[in-house]
Amino acid sequence: MSELRAVRKYAAQHDLFNRLHSIAADEAFVRTVAQGWYDGRFDVVANQRCGNWYCDPSTSSKVYAYFKSTDGHMFHWDFNLRRSNLSLASHAEERGGCAVINLAIAKRYSTGEDWDTTLYLPPQIVPSTERSQIESHLEEWATALEVSSECRFTTLTAQRSTLPLPQLRKPLRPFFIHPSTSAPPHIPASPDFTPIICLSASRWVNNGADEIPSVTKVGKRTVGFEYVPGGGDDDELWARGLTPPLFHANKESLLSTERDDLPQIVDDIVSSSSFTSIPQTLPPSHAVGVPSSSSYLGLDIGQPIGTTSTWSQTSSSRLTIHVVEIDKHPKNVPHLLPFKNEGSSILAVPSAKSDGKAYATALTELVEYVQDDIGDGALLLKPGLESDLKRAMHNYTSSDNADSQPPTIDPSPPPPLIDSRKVIIPLAVVLLCSVPELNPEAQLTDSITKGVIADQLHSLVALWPDGNPPRASLKRVNEFLMGQGRRR
Repeated sequence: MSELRAVRKYAAQHDLFNRLHSIAADEAFVRTVAQGWYDGRFDVVANQRCGNWYCDPSTSSKVYAYFKSTDGHMFHWDFNLRRSNLSLASHAEERGGCAVINLAIAKRYSTGEDWDTTLYLPPQIVPSTERSQIESHLEEWATALEVSSECRFTTLTAQRSTLPLPQLRKPLRPFFIHPSTSAPPHIPASPDFTPIICLSASRWVNNGADEIPSVTKVGKRTVGFEYVPGGGDDDELWARGLTPPLFHANKESLLSTERDDLPQIVDDIVSSSSFTSIPQTLPPSHAVGVPSSSSYLGLDIGQPIGTTSTWSQTSSSRLTIHVVEIDKHPKNVPHLLPFKNEGSSILAVPSAKSDGKAYATALTELVEYVQDDIGDGALLLKPGLESDLKRAMHNYTSSDNADSQPPTIDPSPPPPLIDSRKVIIPLAVVLLCSVPELNPEAQLTDSITKGVIADQLHSLVALWPDGNPPRASLKRVNEFLMGQGRRR
């Protein structure tokens, strides 16, 4: 490919007009399958990886699902426990409409000889040799899902995985549909399985079997565009701040805008949304005990999936730590500072990726504070406000200066709960592994391994799947817990 041709291809693939009209074409196919083929019989669930672009939120389910394509890449097959999607299995059975999950359920529960643990794959895509290699891993993956790889408890009941494996009445069975599928797979009205339709929205440009869209309507005119498969991917490179909800809310206007005018229209939509939609207060409190309602550690990071459990520890001796993520923390200022009233503190958490040393320092201060002060009380972690952190820092640095005037600080909006979960969940993992008093039912081993850490992480991510922490945070947590950081 010549350099000029490569430049043109890159420009076409990142062109805003091409992307949005490609997404619209893919969304139309999703709508055809859901409404035209199956008459709205099945819920449409977006893969949070980028599927929200192709699923109109007004007609889609709010159930959370996150699948990563690399888990299925050749020789990299995996069933990632951080992306178990078990809540999706329960929801599918409830609404009427995977082999690893079926096999794990058969191992844990008495399901009978007719329980289907067959591996279903699209034969036109996955050859028999690859299928055989994948099948050789099923037992291993099912065991990993059914039982923790390394148990940290000594009681028999605690030998089970901390993931909430549902007791399904019927096995799950996948059906694979993509734009070259000529007819809808037949699914009986009352099958002896729960169907899961795995829908690929985008065309395969190099396949030859798919009809590739090349024209679209802009007002009354028919104009050409270059179709981009997976148009919703890598939106940080082309979307100019546009998000799936904004796209669907303004779809008619966006798709009727001329190519040259589209960037300005998108900028106006994004700017208007940023100005009007920022909340100014934290959401209502909803504390959940982890790993159980009777534990002495509670997280206030939003409603978890699959449970209405709250927290039974409401004693007056409860400690509260407000957690704030920051880009850079000033030197000679502790990460954990007093906040407002007695028993309340605020913790500044630096980026684990860009400032790993400071992140480890914040973990050390957190663990030492809890170990010293928890006593017979309980601990609550919840999101904090950046403006409150700035005031706490000012109070600390000016404590020796009576003439110091408080700074003028603009009220800061709270961080999105999904961002707070990604910050707070690693802290909870560290505390559960470092402070046994927070979970009296658990009996920690003398050494902390990656398996023990993963066990704690999986139990929390199962409750808040969109709180799956970044790789950098998990790396620092592993280093801290398996090193000297948690020991006093």
